Amino acid sequence: MARALEARVRRHARGVGVLVTRHLALAVTLAFVVRPPLAAQLPAADQAFQRGDYAAARASYERVLAADSSNERALYRLAILDSWDGKLVRSLARFAKLRRIDPHDPDIIVTQAQVLAWAGRTAASEALYDSVLLRFPDRADALAGRARTIAWGGDLDRAEALWRTALERHPDDPELLVGLAQTLYWKGQPDLAEVYATRARAVAPEDRAVRDLARAVRAALRPEIATNVDGASDSDKNDFLAQEATVTASLGSDLRGRLRAGWRHATDQAGDGSSYWAGGNVIAALGHGAVLRAGLGVRRIQPDVVAARTPFTAELGLGLRPARYAAVSVGYSRTPFDETAGLMRQDLTIDAVDFSFDISPGPGWSVSGGGGGAWFSDRNRRYSAVGAVLGRVVKGLQIGPFARVMGYREPRLGLYFTPVRFSVIEGRAVYQWQRNRWGLRADGGLGSQQVQAFGSPPAPHQTEWHVGLSLSRDWGANNEIALVGSITNSGAATNAAHVTSEAFRYRTLGLRFRQGL
Repeated sequence: MARALEARVRRHARGVGVLVTRHLALAVTLAFVVRPPLAAQLPAADQAFQRGDYAAARASYERVLAADSSNERALYRLAILDSWDGKLVRSLARFAKLRRIDPHDPDIIVTQAQVLAWAGRTAASEALYDSVLLRFPDRADALAGRARTIAWGGDLDRAEALWRTALERHPDDPELLVGLAQTLYWKGQPDLAEVYATRARAVAPEDRAVRDLARAVRAALRPEIATNVDGASDSDKNDFLAQEATVTASLGSDLRGRLRAGWRHATDQAGDGSSYWAGGNVIAALGHGAVLRAGLGVRRIQPDVVAARTPFTAELGLGLRPARYAAVSVGYSRTPFDETAGLMRQDLTIDAVDFSFDISPGPGWSVSGGGGGAWFSDRNRRYSAVGAVLGRVVKGLQIGPFARVMGYREPRLGLYFTPVRFSVIEGRAVYQWQRNRWGLRADGGLGSQQVQAFGSPPAPHQTEWHVGLSLSRDWGANNEIALVGSITNSGAATNAAHVTSEAFRYRTLGLRFRQGL
């Protein structure tokens, strides 16, 4: 019986051994069959990335990551691709995971710092660059990244010093050369910027960023001519056609001058009138991102039924750029009020002070606004304010709210449109497309407008809308031709003497041309 039991155990052991052997053979076979395609995904993804086929590279890296969620190469390249696509939150989340896997890799840290700078988190970006430079003080990309981040933060003087210090260690590094040239260009010193842009072009003649900057710097220094032709009409039979031409040239290292001349012919149901103007202004770079603008001119106004007159015009403005994606300006102007034939008969001038700002808190986002006051020669006053927020929904498309309010101190019935308060609030969409030097910009808005006349309660809210379209073609650094047009029912676009209504229409059409000499 013992022998029988022993024989049975041996037979069972042989069966188990055969079964285990079969499973091992199957596992080895599957490993050889399945693993090579998965292992091949990573080099295939790298090859697609290197040849610029980023869609194929992303798909391959995603498959690698699905099989191995901690694969550093796939995470790193996907984080880079996300940042290039503007998906900065997702990119930074991948970098956070990468840093948990490998907290000390300098390549990962430098790239993460760059994405943080793109996201507007300049303090965190600078701290990461500093952490790399503590270990590798001569690392060129970290030196460049820190200087660039500080420049984007608005401290152009400190950024310039850092670029120059880095160039002492790496005198022929194209990224450092172009970075210093860009910072000098932002500081309003295109002549110095040209020196370093030329050196960068000699070191890296095929680098697109170097070529683009070199063209922009040359364009800022060379003379330029431009002309605008504009026409408009409204449902109240107010029409005009106007043209202005300008010549702009460099007058020194930090100074540019502009001469301009133009004419306007306006008609209405009562007659017509013309105006002609000439003048000039200078634009001076003050340093620290500040620009001063000042100009004088003269305008000849010839109405059809009253004597002609020739008032002087003036402008004075200050622009500031406290950060790379922030701009603030304040300005004063004195001009005749001659937009329509009816206004040409009134002999009115306007002294106006305006303030405006434009901020981009993150990629695809912009916040703009402004306001001001105007004093008329007939002792009337006007106030106005405007604000808008735009955020990117998909590539090329931004949407957001827009609001505007204006009003006058006194009525001028029969002379020009003077509501106590005129307000507009709308949802606005802007789409921009650029390819092969062709550009298309379309914008539209739909909302509500309300008018309150003197001595009357606010009128009921009315539907407000507008549509605008611009088609452009550019060549070189600053050469462009563009056709622009718009149509709106907004009363803010007219000087009609009556309260606006939904039936009111205002149409414009213009042609823009700019050519560097």
